[in-house]
Amino acid sequence: MSGRVPGDQRRVAAASRRASGALPDLGREEADEPAEDWSGLADPAVVGVALVAAAYLGVFFEATNVVGGTARTAAAVSIAAVAGAVLARVVTERTAVRLTATLFAAGLAGYYFAVPASRRALFSVESVALDVVSLLTGLSILRLAVADVWVLAVAPVPTFLVAYLAGRGRHVGATAVAGGTLGFLVCTGDAGGLAALVGVVGAATAAGLSTLSTPGALRSHGDQLAAVLAAMILVSATVTVLPAGAAQPWAADRGQTLESSLGAGDEVEVVGPTRLSPEVRYEIESPVASNWHVAAYDTYTGDGWVRSGERSNLEGSLDGPPGETTTANVTVTARTESTALPAPWQAVDVRGAGASTAQVDERGAIRLGAALRPGEETTVESRVLDAEPAALQNASTEYDPAIEDRYTQLPESTPDRVGEHTEEIVAAADAENPYDRAAAVERYLRTEYDYSLAVEEPDGDVADAFLFEMDAGYCTYFATTMVAMLRSQGIPAQFATGYSEGERVGEDRYVVRGQDAHAWVKVYFPEHGWVTFDPTPPSERDEARSRRLAEARETGEADVDTEASEPGDDPTTDPEDDPSVGAEDEPLPAANGSNGTAGGTGDATGIGTGITEDGFSQERLVQDGTPAGGVDSGARGGEDGGLPIPSREAVAYWLFVVTVGVAGARRLGVAERARRAVRVRVPWAWGRGDPVADAKRAFADLERLLARRYRERRPGETPRAYLDALPLRDGDERARAVGETYERAAYAGSVTRAEADEARRVVRRLALERTPVIGRLFDRE
Repeated sequence: MSGRVPGDQRRVAAASRRASGALPDLGREEADEPAEDWSGLADPAVVGVALVAAAYLGVFFEATNVVGGTARTAAAVSIAAVAGAVLARVVTERTAVRLTATLFAAGLAGYYFAVPASRRALFSVESVALDVVSLLTGLSILRLAVADVWVLAVAPVPTFLVAYLAGRGRHVGATAVAGGTLGFLVCTGDAGGLAALVGVVGAATAAGLSTLSTPGALRSHGDQLAAVLAAMILVSATVTVLPAGAAQPWAADRGQTLESSLGAGDEVEVVGPTRLSPEVRYEIESPVASNWHVAAYDTYTGDGWVRSGERSNLEGSLDGPPGETTTANVTVTARTESTALPAPWQAVDVRGAGASTAQVDERGAIRLGAALRPGEETTVESRVLDAEPAALQNASTEYDPAIEDRYTQLPESTPDRVGEHTEEIVAAADAENPYDRAAAVERYLRTEYDYSLAVEEPDGDVADAFLFEMDAGYCTYFATTMVAMLRSQGIPAQFATGYSEGERVGEDRYVVRGQDAHAWVKVYFPEHGWVTFDPTPPSERDEARSRRLAEARETGEADVDTEASEPGDDPTTDPEDDPSVGAEDEPLPAANGSNGTAGGTGDATGIGTGITEDGFSQERLVQDGTPAGGVDSGARGGEDGGLPIPSREAVAYWLFVVTVGVAGARRLGVAERARRAVRVRVPWAWGRGDPVADAKRAFADLERLLARRYRERRPGETPRAYLDALPLRDGDERARAVGETYERAAYAGSVTRAEADEARRVVRRLALERTPVIGRLFDRE
């Protein structure tokens, strides 16, 4: 009597099947039985599964680090993993799938009811379907409403199923679930190169170790597995061009301009060295000189910004800021294709070209749904906040909870020294109210740091690095740091982007170039709205732009001037009349505001969509940022506009897909079935052999055809009895002749070459007649 327990017997049988090359039993019986032990968790292949799971969980935790809720998400994921492993011994696979679907539905329902009622009102079948498509094509999960709740609802679901399948020894299936989740996050752009790379290595490890079932096999084939892993790592690490989605390149984009770095979609990543593009973008006629607002971002990620929110068609004029305002009608003439509406904050209405396509986000920012063509103009009505510093100093600090929660957000990993240093600055300035604190921070950054476009991208939190490790930066660094500092003090602030005033070419007329792309800060004051502060040193910034424009004119670069801006015709601007500059020791005047509604961040598209989507194509941005003489090959897919090189994220993900696909195909016998299907249908794919062997093989192929059309031959059932029992349809009676040929070959051992060839022809014709599309070419006999 054997001393083996059932679990031991199952493991020995599985190992024997793998060693012999036999396919595993994937039929109903095994799926309908719970696992007898946790042997699957002791298999070496679980290491690969764990790597892939760790890759996607790491992405989820990066998101919760930004929006909060890491501790509760970690607890929920741990509970789901333990539950999945325990239930592997309790429930069948069908039940586990039902539990997964129920958990997913419950999580989404919880997320739906966690979304504020005002946002739920925007939900529809169309909008939800659009969001799903957007997620699969580069929409970051950080842009979702209450993203922390969404992560809490979704992350435990695949974790439960991965742990369950791993506990049952279904390591390839567990890897597929984990990899599918990681692939989804690659599509959203949230999974970076490291996560994708870990996923690839994990998938290869799981597939390799599940195939190499014995120590001897591991020793004999381990070098091959190591070589495959090394090749995958090398390829993943050396492809460095932008992906199709929202993920970023491994190496610096040598074609990067300041404008394009601020125009990367609904996300802005703080980058390193950058350049200025002098090409004219707009001509603006405005009675108010200011920064021309295009976008604002609410979520700080530590290395950049994300803009959340939905858009709807503009119906009627918006209310504008709640405080005293001045109405300004601004004419915007596009000089490149654009859907942005650069205007003083806050734009409340649009007239003229493109007005019928105008859209507004949930916070009151307007953009066009269809781009203005070069030369087309539109009129934007803005209501500019008129508030004296004294009024802002006495403003209430009773913030709307929705605004306070959203615009004081900082990543959980933000170092404490950012807030501590800010406290020291405001204490030294004896600043007791939010306005004076904002002015003190603005003045500190302007005086203590220099302006430079040649800075290295820092590691870790940008605001922390800028304050303590850098001595210079450009507008993105200054604005990001000021917002983080104010938020650390509980003051609602947002990161705004658009253009600075540009070149004044006449009374109330301005030429705005790509090099005027700019980032600044808006601070919220109850009963007034959003007020502009600009911490970037203005004189150094303007000097850098003047040098770049002079260089472009000297080298004859195209489209850097209009008739009004040709050299020699420039009017002299009195600095005292330029409110965009201001004195370095004074805060900027209160020029901009909002209607005070929850979330009022400015244009929903941002320069993300305000430049790339709302302004210009990415290809145009690269060209605009290239010095005269040609396109920078580092920023393009090929010298003549050829196909772009795929990104490392894309390569890593598709390597993962191929790895899982090949392993799954091998385990399920897909390759063998495909080989048989080709051999049956293609005459030259099956060489002629012994007539007896050919006749037997012809009947084996016939059995497979009949099994799919009728049923399989039962154990002990003779070929003749099997064919007689089948309700053969028209044309299928030819199978009886093949059966008779088989009987002579199997029992008499004698069959002629002609009979064997005829049996093969009959089976081939039956197979072709059952092949989709091709079968219509044959007339059934």
